[in-house]
Amino acid sequence: MEFYQKFKTYSNTDLLRIIDKPDNYQLQAVETAKTIIADRQLSETEIKIAKDELEIEMQEKSKKEQQKIAIENKVKDIGKSVFDQINPIQKETPTAVKTIRIISIILGGLFLYKMYKEFGMLKFMFTDSYAKWDFSMVFYFLPVIFFLTAIILFYMRKKAGWLLVTIFLAYSAISAIVLFISRMNMQSSGIEIFDNLLPKISPRYILHFLFFAGIIWVISKEKLRNIYLISKRTMILTISITILIIVLGIIIGITTRYLFL
Repeated sequence: MEFYQKFKTYSNTDLLRIIDKPDNYQLQAVETAKTIIADRQLSETEIKIAKDELEIEMQEKSKKEQQKIAIENKVKDIGKSVFDQINPIQKETPTAVKTIRIISIILGGLFLYKMYKEFGMLKFMFTDSYAKWDFSMVFYFLPVIFFLTAIILFYMRKKAGWLLVTIFLAYSAISAIVLFISRMNMQSSGIEIFDNLLPKISPRYILHFLFFAGIIWVISKEKLRNIYLISKRTMILTISITILIIVLGIIIGITTRYLFL
């Protein structure tokens, strides 16, 4: 009786769906659907219309399932392709083009990590009514914009992309060494509680240096440079000038600080 009261408002198509898929329903539900169909005394035309609607519905469902499977397979293929690109264990020496893709993926991941770290500031700037986009904020986010531009141009195999990525990597490598040295030279205050608050010397600075220097070494190889039309002289000048500017900046900063002490 419960099924009858519920099913009597069902369309002919809904009832046929229950009848055609008996394994998905209770036996009493299937028998009730058959009883209601019989009570309606449907003509052959009405039955055909209901069956046609059910067939169309099943075709649409099958189509959606196939699309879902196709998307899943595509995602798996993309994931496998990305893994093959960044897999450190390669069956053969990667080509220059493949190396560019691997480095672009690594740098892209680094960019996403930087964006994650800046998410709080970005949320504040775009959602808080007190946030103002002045020159200081533009200057604050300039390194992120610079890095993103460098990655895109590098992936597109543009000469400017190689130059910008190399500048960024050289800056990051030298910065890691500077931070490491500054932590080593940091003197104890003699107050244990205060000293515990200070950042400890961490091997991560050395790892950061090796990471960035390693990528510079890879993209400075002749086969890779040839794709970007970068000569050996341009490579040396780019790295040397970047390091020189950073060192001069550090010297000026230290000198200025001592002058105002």
